[in-house]
Amino acid sequence: MKKLLITAAASILAAALALGCVRIAVRPGEYPLSLGNVNYTEKITGTWLVEEAAKDPRTVTIFGSSELRTYDIMTHPANFFKGERAGFQVNLVGRGSCQSIIHALEIAACGDALAGTKVVLITSPQAYVEGGIAPDLFMANFSEEQYLKLMSDPEIPDEMKLRFSERVLALAEAYGADDTSAALLLARGTVEGNGVLKAAAAPYAAASRWLLETKDLASAKKLIATEPADSTISAEPIDWDAVEAEAVAEAKAATSNNDYGMLDDYYTTYIGRKLEQQKDKDSGLSYSVSEEYGDLRLLLDVCKLKGIEPMFVHIPVHGDWSDYTGFSKELREEYYENVREIVSEYDNVTLLDLTGYEYEQYFLCDVMHLGWKGWLEIDKALVEFYNEG
Repeated sequence: MKKLLITAAASILAAALALGCVRIAVRPGEYPLSLGNVNYTEKITGTWLVEEAAKDPRTVTIFGSSELRTYDIMTHPANFFKGERAGFQVNLVGRGSCQSIIHALEIAACGDALAGTKVVLITSPQAYVEGGIAPDLFMANFSEEQYLKLMSDPEIPDEMKLRFSERVLALAEAYGADDTSAALLLARGTVEGNGVLKAAAAPYAAASRWLLETKDLASAKKLIATEPADSTISAEPIDWDAVEAEAVAEAKAATSNNDYGMLDDYYTTYIGRKLEQQKDKDSGLSYSVSEEYGDLRLLLDVCKLKGIEPMFVHIPVHGDWSDYTGFSKELREEYYENVREIVSEYDNVTLLDLTGYEYEQYFLCDVMHLGWKGWLEIDKALVEFYNEG
């Protein structure tokens, strides 16, 4: 028996050493701040890149969705603050359909890494359709690693873990996802209050988490190896009037084929000859009731729990286009007010309410995404937000 125990102990030690060597081999090098300029998928599916960026006080993390890809616009934060123009570097996290539940999962999974750092949250109006995030879009951005990490965090109360598990399980089931994954087995056990299933899934979840975290490190290492060295520019005072004039000139040149201030290519591709067909097409549209509001509350609850004081950006719809397509001003205002009321419940959140700009030319660059003036207002707010105590 003694010999058997010694052999078993030696095997466990050897396995632990081997796993430790794997982790050392995939450990990334020093994080370059310039990595923040691109919304890499690895930031959405993992946690290491977000956690590492947050360690540097010169970083402002922006959680958003498809508006983050508008790199052709000069006032986009990745362009505007490149080289720490105002003393900080933005870190973009998100892509199309990264809605509140996706960002809530990531922030919860990052533990205390974002506590006390500068964080910006952007949710798009089109996220607030009645059903909230679509199951396929959720699964396209869902991170099993993040769910497993937050579920193992003792600082997250059981009630919040249940809320996460209910949403993950419902959306995954609606999509028809493989219910034998560690995440979904754990989610099912949590939602059903099945202690036996949770206990049985625990070793599987722990092993899956380790493998996913290792993959996250390997992916981060590869990105860092190909990232050029940080570039710097002179930190001169910003002439906001001059920037706006340049931005408007760029906007005019890029939106010459339509009266809605939309990018020429976008207008030609999605509207153009179909303009008449768009008349009153949104007469039945409403963002007044949506699952997204519950997800937004979960996102803000996570921020409060983790000691994060974010700036929440409230984006307007395109006023002129909404009038044309029949999305009534009354229903738009209901959506605006719903978000305002939820955000007002959290004393740790700063609200940047941009909804008064829905008729401002060049505020958006198409029917939904931030444009030249929209990003400029956010740039101004980011400078003030960063310099707050």
